[in-house]
Amino acid sequence: MLKKILKKVSVIAMGLSIFSLIGCSEMDKEQATDVEKLLQKKYHQEFEVTHIGGRYGTATNDTVTTYVHPKDQKDLVFKAVTTKDGELVSDGYIPSLISKSFNQIITRELSSAGIESETHTVAMEADSSAETNPDISLEEYVKAYKPGYFSGDIIVKEKPDLSPEQFEKALTAAYQAGVNTAYQVTVHVIAEDEYDKCVKKFKEVPYVTSSWFIDYNVVKEFDAVADANGYHFADASATAKDGE
Repeated sequence: MLKKILKKVSVIAMGLSIFSLIGCSEMDKEQATDVEKLLQKKYHQEFEVTHIGGRYGTATNDTVTTYVHPKDQKDLVFKAVTTKDGELVSDGYIPSLISKSFNQIITRELSSAGIESETHTVAMEADSSAETNPDISLEEYVKAYKPGYFSGDIIVKEKPDLSPEQFEKALTAAYQAGVNTAYQVTVHVIAEDEYDKCVKKFKEVPYVTSSWFIDYNVVKEFDAVADANGYHFADASATAKDGE
């Protein structure tokens, strides 16, 4: 029942979002162009806005949220927030690059074990908003901004005999690459026949929440951590079906 209610809420919210953009296409184009110019000035490369998100979404009703990616990397999506006066308040470009670095590590390690995956990672308790170097390495990022820990979501394709133990090498590699900063994830095992659809959408968003998975058949979930105490995990398989 809960799953069905959340689906309805999601559909209604999407409808309202689309409705709010009707008749505003010229405004959207102007704001998209402004954001692209602001990001190009900051990072010295070209960007492309995919769509406008929340408009004037703060208590003072004065910001616009856009979803952006580098022009040559459509799967590196992040959020940028600007004021209605055209000033860049914040953007997630550097954090998205750090997330990509972790994704490459996790994907490589799991692939060697025959596991298909994609990962979103967030640096917790770190503010890199002033960083302008898109070539910053993961090690440089950690040393400069000292995140408290890294937190991520991994989606993997369902396969026989898949177990949490098989993720130790990948998470340990991520922990070490992050200069021994704790790395914790929730692993979402997606039904084999839905994985391709899920992974396509997963690459198009800057982050996910637990409710994001409502539309997919999550056959198993578990939480795993690599930290100073080694690798450990806990079964979290109250899957989407349990909430029906």
